Amino acid sequence: MLEDLVKPTRVHNCRVRSILETLDTKDAAILLDAVMNPDWPYSTLENALRDKGISLSQGAIRKHRTKACSCLKISQ
Repeated sequence: MLEDLVKPTRVHNCRVRSILETLDTKDAAILLDAVMNPDWPYSTLENALRDKGISLSQGAIRKHRTKACSCLKISQ
C-alpha cells in the first residue's frame, strides 16, 4: 500500500518567474528578453529595473539566466 511513498520535492519560487507573472504580456516578454540577454551585465540590469520600480537582485537574474533556478525543475 505504501510502496510508492516518497518525500515530495520542495520547489522554491524563482523571483524572476514571480515578477513575470505580475506583468502584462508585453512587459513580461521585454523583461524575460533582458534577463536572458548576456549583453546585460547583472548589476546594470538590476539597477535599470530598480529605476523602473522592479526589485530583482543580481543573484536572481544570474540563477534564472544560467537555469539554476526552480523554473527548470518545474518545466521538466
